[in-house]
Amino acid sequence: MAKVAESFYLTLCLVISFIITYYAAGIDATLWSSLSTLHGYTIFNKANQYKNIIYSLLCSLLVFLGSALGYLFGFDSLFFIVLFISPFVYYQFYNIDSSLDMSIKYFMIFYIIGATLNESSFDGLVIGLLIGTTITLAFCYAMSKREEITLFQIKKYITLKRDKLSYNQLFQSFIYSLGLLLCVLTSRAINLDHFFWAPLTYIFVLNPKLTNIIKLTRDRVIGTLVVVFLLYFSFNLVEFMPYIGFALILIFAFLIPISNTKKNNVFGTFCLTGLVLSLIEMSIFFNNVDYHLLPERVMETLIGGIFAIICSYCIKLMMKKNK
Repeated sequence: MAKVAESFYLTLCLVISFIITYYAAGIDATLWSSLSTLHGYTIFNKANQYKNIIYSLLCSLLVFLGSALGYLFGFDSLFFIVLFISPFVYYQFYNIDSSLDMSIKYFMIFYIIGATLNESSFDGLVIGLLIGTTITLAFCYAMSKREEITLFQIKKYITLKRDKLSYNQLFQSFIYSLGLLLCVLTSRAINLDHFFWAPLTYIFVLNPKLTNIIKLTRDRVIGTLVVVFLLYFSFNLVEFMPYIGFALILIFAFLIPISNTKKNNVFGTFCLTGLVLSLIEMSIFFNNVDYHLLPERVMETLIGGIFAIICSYCIKLMMKKNK
């Protein structure tokens, strides 16, 4: 029952953010606001044993930073340098604090998305992120009954739990970075429309787990492909757009907290990816009313998934060799 209540809370936050942002800044900012509801909710609730609103805001600021740096650098050499370095930071803090894990992952995602935006779209993204994040974190903080701890306690916890830099960690980070870089370059080289979905898929499906890497990656690829095919057929029902898009956003938002209780990576990926992709595709739809979800989205998912599986296999081999 608790997770069903959380489902209503997340859906309510999304609807409130949607309405406020729509009347304040228009539809583009509204869809980014809805996406920020997801990352705000995820960042806050990943720390399931404590709460600290300042810490949650600081983690969320990484999303703003990623978007701004991506927009600032575009696709010059600095973009690729930061993209290559980011997974090394991700691995340094992975499996220490779940909120921090998730915020670094979102940093990489929004960094890539930010590089694809023009000035108008970037302005809408910033306004949407600001409204959605503020509303969601304030709501989650007010509703949560978890113990509040200080920033000093969180810092001490992270410092104590963080492992020293090791060769294995560096090597795994290098494989992850190389795969992410090649994923971006491959997608751009074959000129895919809105190519960022391939690296976004890669980041979502490949986590630096120490066990069951290939199985986890395979499950996430399957979940992603299932939802991509579902959305492909749903979004191409032109006579029902944009209503079917809004309905899917609400359904996926409601299912995400429920999916967190299931030990089923396919279903969890299906729900999370479904919401993210629905929001992104709706944003594209409103910028081009003749737009339909293109078959290229399936190809992008396959590219991201293939690179994730290859890299997970390389990491697995390296781990076996060093046992």
